Amino acid sequence: MDTKFNTAFIVSGGGTRVMIYLGMYAALEQLNMKPDVLIATCGGAFASTVINTFPSNQSRKEYLKSEEYYRFATRPRLTAQKKLSKIGLLSLKKVFDKRNAPFTEDVFSTYLAEISDDFTEDFPSLKHTQFSINIPTLIIGSEILFNIESKGEKRNNKKLYQKVIFTDAETAKKINLDKIVITTNNYINSAVTVASKLKTDVSMLMSTRVSVSDMFYVAPAVLENKHYAGGAIDLIPIELASHIAENVVIENKQVYSTVEESLIRAVLGYSGNKRLTEVQNQKPDFQIDTRNIKNELEGHYIKKKIDWKNLEVCFDYPKSYEAFKKDMDLQWNYGYKQTIESIKQQKKLESI
Repeated sequence: MDTKFNTAFIVSGGGTRVMIYLGMYAALEQLNMKPDVLIATCGGAFASTVINTFPSNQSRKEYLKSEEYYRFATRPRLTAQKKLSKIGLLSLKKVFDKRNAPFTEDVFSTYLAEISDDFTEDFPSLKHTQFSINIPTLIIGSEILFNIESKGEKRNNKKLYQKVIFTDAETAKKINLDKIVITTNNYINSAVTVASKLKTDVSMLMSTRVSVSDMFYVAPAVLENKHYAGGAIDLIPIELASHIAENVVIENKQVYSTVEESLIRAVLGYSGNKRLTEVQNQKPDFQIDTRNIKNELEGHYIKKKIDWKNLEVCFDYPKSYEAFKKDMDLQWNYGYKQTIESIKQQKKLESI
């Protein structure tokens, strides 16, 4: 097994945080902490693909302000599940059911937002991007271990999901799967099998489509006649990062909401907030604090809200393309600023 990377940056989750992660990456470069390897989950996978596609921080930023990305980000895509009588009632039931994944949930047809199973048409600028040793990247997804016919059945302690790491063949050589097993009771007793698997034969854009799948939000992706769910299976894979790199940079995220926590518990069978605590207990080397993100960027990112008149979930979109570009600049600046301030503060504390 080769020597470790110096610095791993875990780019973790949130479809509306893509531009924020680009600001973070630029700030790490500015601080002479350019990551040697990216580990990406959910929306972070898209940010990592953009980083791999374009040669500079400015060109990456301009892409996320392009009409191509704007059209995708603001396209109407809500399904019939948007009604509060559907997704709202389901969420309420999960909040009150404290059991850990008692059933195989119908993640195949019960989801809020429709996106293509093939991103090459949505993102022609990204379709030729491949995993590369130039910017080593690992993207997290999950294989669904049950079939559509089994939805709704009692789980009976069966394992329903398996973590999958998508990367290139050279980077894969640095990973000993036995060394990255999560050993906490929270995870071991879940619906996720402890063993992970590696895949080195999938394009970066397809790996990204897998990773952005999300329980009850975006449908699983189909790959090689199997269904794959998203990176939420392990939003901050710190065991993997610590295994392959000497230093680990993560985002210090706000805790899961009551509804988010209940959906993770219902599908994956563990507590997302306990997992966040477990990550903190492993003492990552540097953390970028984004716990104030909702206050700092209020009104400047696409978010879900409730349309009480029609009793349904809707998206709050920017009013125009120009407003969208301004919002993206604000998001980039937020990621950059939070990174500079967080890292400098931590280095200052270390020197005392």
